[in-house]
Amino acid sequence: MKKFLALLLIILVSSILIYAKESSPAALVLKANGEILLNRNNESSRVESGEVLYSGDELISKEESMAAIRFVDDGAIIKLFSNSILSINTEKKVDKLDKKLFLEIGDLWSKVTKEKGEYQIQTPTSVAAVKGTSFHTNVKDDGETMVITFEGVVELRTDVGSQDVEEGNTGVAKEGEIPTVEKTKPEQISEEIKEEIEKAESNVIEIQFEDENGEMRTLKIYYKKED
Repeated sequence: MKKFLALLLIILVSSILIYAKESSPAALVLKANGEILLNRNNESSRVESGEVLYSGDELISKEESMAAIRFVDDGAIIKLFSNSILSINTEKKVDKLDKKLFLEIGDLWSKVTKEKGEYQIQTPTSVAAVKGTSFHTNVKDDGETMVITFEGVVELRTDVGSQDVEEGNTGVAKEGEIPTVEKTKPEQISEEIKEEIEKAESNVIEIQFEDENGEMRTLKIYYKKED
């Protein structure tokens, strides 16, 4: 009986620690414009600036909406644009986060910092894997994925092959086909998205959260402030 109770206690403690680790903050919404919904644990709420995000969260942006988000390890900043659906999945690795996002549809800009964990964007037809780069991802209704690389290199791959999309180029991935790469054309990205990417004004946000040990910590987030 004692062995059974000891085993039960170990299982309960392990479960609590796993839950605490998984419930650690993954990212912070620096700014939210328009209507953006957060789906978490089968509940839905409206996203506001300063919202803390966790692994497993899903964001749905409506018409004329945008969210700027920074991950807590300072490994990436992203901007989710109108009419998009994004799922955030992270795994903690010491002081880094492996980030595997799923963009079901819509537009997402990413700025990734080197040596801050793995960063991938999965779509219905492809995977974009990056290291130290700035790029934009667009997913159409049929799953066709377009990646525009502004800086660095993005590996765009499907089930049948892959291509490196270097700075100044655009890669397109379709289901069952090897991705294609061509020089980026001005009309491939809207002026609205260009302006959002270019905005810059230094600022900082501080938030407090409880870590897996029950201790209060302060997270300082440096970011670019929108007008």
